[in-house]
Amino acid sequence: MTAIGPTVGRGGAPTANTTTGLAGVYLTVHTPRYCTYDAAFAGKLAHPNFQAVRDGLVAQGSHVGTLAPDVVVINSCHLISTFPTVVDGTPRHTGILTAQEAPELIHGVAYDVPGDFELAAAMIERGRAAGLQCTLANDVHYPLDYGTVMPLVCYLDRAQRIPAVPVSVCLSADLHESFAWGRHIARAAAALGRRAAFVASGSVSHKLVRGPEQWPGAAEQELDHRLARLLADGEYDKAWAWLPEYAEAAEPEMGGRHLAMMLGALIETGRRFDATVHAYGPSSGSGNYVISLAC
Repeated sequence: MTAIGPTVGRGGAPTANTTTGLAGVYLTVHTPRYCTYDAAFAGKLAHPNFQAVRDGLVAQGSHVGTLAPDVVVINSCHLISTFPTVVDGTPRHTGILTAQEAPELIHGVAYDVPGDFELAAAMIERGRAAGLQCTLANDVHYPLDYGTVMPLVCYLDRAQRIPAVPVSVCLSADLHESFAWGRHIARAAAALGRRAAFVASGSVSHKLVRGPEQWPGAAEQELDHRLARLLADGEYDKAWAWLPEYAEAAEPEMGGRHLAMMLGALIETGRRFDATVHAYGPSSGSGNYVISLAC
């Protein structure tokens, strides 16, 4: 099985504009073998099956650089909370990451990324007003997970200059609550005049097997491709209506909560975004899409 080639939707690289609110949306990848320093910076890959996604992540980083957002709001499937959704407003995220899940691959990764407390607090205010259980983190000891650090440090913002606001995936939140958070994120960014990028960091189909080079099954790949086509065609409402069925059949990472939040953010804008589908590839039986969307 081979990866589909990079395809472009209605547009390619983003163009500079003064749009406030949600200026870009990124479905990205954090699987360890794509996101080691060797893979990211030296292009040393453990298997040829990883090449397309690695190159797609490099292209996605260029896309972010051209978009030049004021802030990145990133929802990682490895920043997990149980009851409240956690929004991390720490003014500066600093630390050294060794991933508990994969210490042999991700270890001693230093990060030093600015935050945006004002935006994080505004998101929490909107969530609470809507009756959603949530917590604002403001603590230099609150660690970042590898699903947040590795895409940003290795690909999306190698210079670590763009302020980042991490948002948890909440186990007690269903798809509808996750979708609502996406809407609050877009609203808060617009109200503060931020040109924000939203990043959903996670796999699509996620039926894991041992063997990092293994592809998803044919049925799961087709489901992933259908989701990507809906995003590329700007059919966000159709994607949202289909998401529960897709989540049950494809078993995306964290139940597809990151996808619901992404769709909530997109739909809230009321706009269609130019889409670039950079790559699709495997990791231990999961499907991994790299897709960039910009106004």
